[in-house]
Amino acid sequence: IADLSLISFLKIIAKITKSRTLIKYQENKELNIRLPNYRVKMGFGLHVGWAIEGAIGSEFKIDASYLSPNVNMASRLEAATKQYGVLLLISGELHKYFSVETQQKCRCIDYVTVKGSKQPVKFYTVDLDTTNFNTQKQQLVSNQERKRIKRRKKQQLNQAFTEGYRASQLFDDDKELRILLECQICLLYTSDAADDLLCVDLGGRRIIKKK
Repeated sequence: IADLSLISFLKIIAKITKSRTLIKYQENKELNIRLPNYRVKMGFGLHVGWAIEGAIGSEFKIDASYLSPNVNMASRLEAATKQYGVLLLISGELHKYFSVETQQKCRCIDYVTVKGSKQPVKFYTVDLDTTNFNTQKQQLVSNQERKRIKRRKKQQLNQAFTEGYRASQLFDDDKELRILLECQICLLYTSDAADDLLCVDLGGRRIIKKK
């Protein structure tokens, strides 16, 4: 299950990268004049732990909300993706639940103390290359055919898992994941790279001051 949480977000990143709707924005000439080399990017923070679910709102609109220190940690991981320049940050707590195969796909990039927490946390990421996707306009597929393909893939995957298929095998079997992981660039982060938002305590761990 832990492996699938990572795979789900890698698939989301792949879909965002390939989306023709979003690509239209980065091809917009007027937008590129104001924001050169504009691209739609989303960062994700993955953590694990308990949370309390509750309804917040009024009689006109009610939303589900989740409260706990673990929710706060996931939020801070998501915010920190901008500081580290990565699309995905994974806490050490979640990383230890990954299978050995999935752990090998991750890289530890820092060991920090997050604001509001006294316990240092390891930050992991997965090196991704989103430039390998063919974003050229593809042949249109009808909604009915798309649903049929999606249903067939789901049936094949369900059958595979009942026969002992491991989620980590998707890194090799799924085309989108293979393309994402063909990353040849490995960014190194050290305490020397700390900026004004970061500082180092006496234990050598960096402390993220910003929420």
